[in-house]
Amino acid sequence: MRKIYLFLILIIIPLIVFSAELEQQLEKPEKLFIGTPFTLHIDISSAIADSIFSTQNDTLDIFILKNIESTEKINNDIKTTLLDLTYQPFDTGEFTFLELEFAVKTTDSLEILKTKEFILNIESVITDSTKSIKDITDPLAVNLKFLDYFIPLLIIILIIFAVKYLIKLLKKAKKDISKPEIIDDRPAYIIALELLDNLRKDDLLIKGDFLNFYFRISLILRLFIELHYKINSVEMTTSEIRANLILDDHSKKSEILKFLMQADMIKFAKAIPTDSDSKIALNWLDNYLRSFEKLNATEETENA
Repeated sequence: MRKIYLFLILIIIPLIVFSAELEQQLEKPEKLFIGTPFTLHIDISSAIADSIFSTQNDTLDIFILKNIESTEKINNDIKTTLLDLTYQPFDTGEFTFLELEFAVKTTDSLEILKTKEFILNIESVITDSTKSIKDITDPLAVNLKFLDYFIPLLIIILIIFAVKYLIKLLKKAKKDISKPEIIDDRPAYIIALELLDNLRKDDLLIKGDFLNFYFRISLILRLFIELHYKINSVEMTTSEIRANLILDDHSKKSEILKFLMQADMIKFAKAIPTDSDSKIALNWLDNYLRSFEKLNATEETENA
């Protein structure tokens, strides 16, 4: 029986002698703020041949590990591993710093050592808004006089008048820069004959475009009447031209109105003219305009 006890003692004694130990110490300022670092000093004592590993630590993502410093000391066949873990907090409030685990591996076993949990209170660097801010001195009273009101008011009035004056100048300048009117001072029949010649060159009758043909030939006669007799016939209806056109030769006025009514029938009533009627209308207008050319030549001869 004694031999069994002696055997157990021989087995237990080495385990007691070489059992690893962990000590911790927290180093931090009196108050912790966001970003203020603090250091956890950890001393692990083990046999010289033992290996030490750090397991994954859960720091709640509040405490970020910024630096690790590790040193070893050997004294009387005992190895002391010194770990300095520096953390920085990144949230405000009261938090529990969870335990850290370290694995000590011997030749035939694995031992887990744990640190102790501790509570840290993290404060914000923002000034407490509940604290009232007091003035260094009492507010000064400001007594405004008449000029203090009058001068700013006068400046505002002057600015308003200046803006109005500038607007007036800009409007006047815009009128002065208006595009000059181009006036064709040739006799009305020459202008009309030129437009009639352009109409012939377009060969609208050959193309069968009677609608456009009568629109343009009617417009040429209206323009001639407007330029020669000084009435706004281009924008008038045929009835208005009848009322406003005053001629001594009533037969000539009837021919003009008949010509315009024929054009209106084709333009608005969609009447279909014959090619013969269209040529007759073209020749009539040509002869009518050239009659003024002959009249003008006769007048020049008599005045010579």
